[in-house]
Amino acid sequence: MKKEIRNLKIASVLHRAISRILMEGKVFNKNVAVSDVKLSKDLKKADVYIVLSSLNIQVADYLDPEKRRTGDPSENNCDLNTVVNEMNQSAWSIRKSILCYVDLRFIPELVFKPDLAFDNFVNVSKILHNHT
Repeated sequence: MKKEIRNLKIASVLHRAISRILMEGKVFNKNVAVSDVKLSKDLKKADVYIVLSSLNIQVADYLDPEKRRTGDPSENNCDLNTVVNEMNQSAWSIRKSILCYVDLRFIPELVFKPDLAFDNFVNVSKILHNHT
């Protein structure tokens, strides 16, 4: 039980640190938001789930009937998989930058993955909107 709580605390600290690094735009200069960080049990590997910030804005616009756009809300000018690949290539730099924000003996290996929950949310919303 203690290890699970420690795992969640470290994941939360890493989430805040990575979000801060991405907001500052020093290492990676795209509109990216961290949605979740999951650590392995041995704390050696962290799966960082990301979404494009522009997608969040488009989803909010799609759900608000007054601001609804005519286009597909899942379309955006950056491909999430391309951004994930670029972030995985710069993972070492991001990992190195985390040292400024956290006081851990070991920074886990970062593996960036796309968070598809937002895409699924948009698809379900479109289906519900079309049936009502």
